[in-house]
Amino acid sequence: MTFDLDPTAQNIFPAKYRQVALSHAAPSLEPAELERHFVGRDAYMRTRFLVLRVEGETALAEVSTEDSGELFTPITAIRVLAEASECVWIEDDRIDVGVASQFAQLCANHSDARCLVVEGKYSHVSFLLNPQPLWVDVLDIVPPAPSKLVDQAQRILDLAEDLPPIGLVPDEISSLDMLRSSTSANSSSVLLPCRTAGVALPDADVAYLDQRPVRQDWMLLGCQRSADIHEAFYGDRPPRIDTCPRQFITAERRNAGPLITRCCLLQHGMEQQNRAVLVPWGSSLHEVREAIQTVIEAEGFTWTPI
Repeated sequence: MTFDLDPTAQNIFPAKYRQVALSHAAPSLEPAELERHFVGRDAYMRTRFLVLRVEGETALAEVSTEDSGELFTPITAIRVLAEASECVWIEDDRIDVGVASQFAQLCANHSDARCLVVEGKYSHVSFLLNPQPLWVDVLDIVPPAPSKLVDQAQRILDLAEDLPPIGLVPDEISSLDMLRSSTSANSSSVLLPCRTAGVALPDADVAYLDQRPVRQDWMLLGCQRSADIHEAFYGDRPPRIDTCPRQFITAERRNAGPLITRCCLLQHGMEQQNRAVLVPWGSSLHEVREAIQTVIEAEGFTWTPI
């Protein structure tokens, strides 16, 4: 029997965890012993992989069965894909093992493992073989905190069964730190674009642009769009500390690695700058999902769903 799966391919991941069976019955994890024990035994018709547990150790094997159309059919061949020294067994009931990206953070914690085998939610068991997740920076301005963009991207990845293993690297920049460190922030009055959650400025009078307050001698903590609105309201542009994430996408950063951020000057769709992708400030989940897909395609990222 010839197996057609390349065991060296990156990010081998069962699209359906019903392809994976868990066995505690093997006498040992030696290939010859596994062949003697399993070949000729019946397996469920959907079984393609065996997670083998013997005395606290784990191995991963692929099996071939007769194509009889019956519910149970004999195993005709077995081969080890990952030996015990290459596997790590993880029990985490927070992980949905049908979603590849939920394995990403586990990869960071087990970087030496060639195969991650997880018993997760509902006691389902599956694996990620040859893990090489795609790590994507998510740049956002806070508060409000936590970052809305990071939250949106993570919620998408937590549910997306059709996306490869992706891990997020949040890069949250505090606008309040920008205000405190600015040499031009000498005003006792600060104007914020809106009543942003989590903003506390005990040493300053705070006003909110969206409420169109009486004009004061204030410092605007906002982006270019806020300055445009201010000019429309009051006919001038005040001193401003720029909070637009665009300013942090330097030429070096655009090429350093995949990055997603947002900008209120972008009304819809997305904008791509080399390896950086921008979405609108009030982006929908659909728009963030499209940005993630754009990053995957731009990076030429590959995985092996089976």
